[in-house]
Amino acid sequence: MTLSIVKFGGSAITVKDEPFTVRRGALRSMCTQVLNHVEGGGKVVVVHGGGSFGHPLAMTYKLGEGLIDNESYVGVSLTRLAMRMLNEIVVKEFVKLGGRPFTIEPSSSFILKGGGLKSYFIRSVEVALEKGFIPILHGDVVLDEDQRGISILSGDAIASTLAMTLKADKLIYVLDVDGIYLEDPKKRPSAELIRFLSETMLERIKSTSNVDVTGGVEKKIREAFKAFHGGVKVVCFINWRRNNLFKALEGLSFKGTMIRED
Repeated sequence: MTLSIVKFGGSAITVKDEPFTVRRGALRSMCTQVLNHVEGGGKVVVVHGGGSFGHPLAMTYKLGEGLIDNESYVGVSLTRLAMRMLNEIVVKEFVKLGGRPFTIEPSSSFILKGGGLKSYFIRSVEVALEKGFIPILHGDVVLDEDQRGISILSGDAIASTLAMTLKADKLIYVLDVDGIYLEDPKKRPSAELIRFLSETMLERIKSTSNVDVTGGVEKKIREAFKAFHGGVKVVCFINWRRNNLFKALEGLSFKGTMIRED
């Protein structure tokens, strides 16, 4: 029986430029594909990003800098509420489709120090899987032991950590595009999709100005390689369309980018 960690990208399940707006059709499709795999005997843990729910608030209150003033505390509360709001929508979609979701709060399970992962408790994820649930986690604001007080823990980091710790067979990042490209496919439709991505190739890409591997994309790729080197055999970036997520979960041929050795 295979265990897969699936990261629903924030840009895939929400409309990036419209605060608190969910891409209902995309979310429904992703949940359906996960459930079809689960019904066939597979085990899945879902992690989702913040998209247009958590990110705008985190930026407004500069939470990336930690607790810098009294307004930071307000920002922490509002950002966490926004993430709970999005998580509620994800959970309700799974329930509507006949799934058994079980939310596990990252803020109660992970502690950071200086922005880096210090300690975590994921036995609850294991028990949820044992009892037939689909554990659902999400990016969030979590406590930080350092002087910063709080840090943003991304869904990408949660997904890679779970994949390594639970010895998952697959780690699948679901994006709003087909994978990692040499150029931005939204700006240049003819951009070339990278089918297999090695660290040598990544460094070569970063040395050019043709692709944006900074910020969110770079962090996703870094977490992907971390999981791959940590023993996760299949690590890939895909789009949910054309039943692509189900194909990747089932081990069928799919369109996307796979991490591999040099």
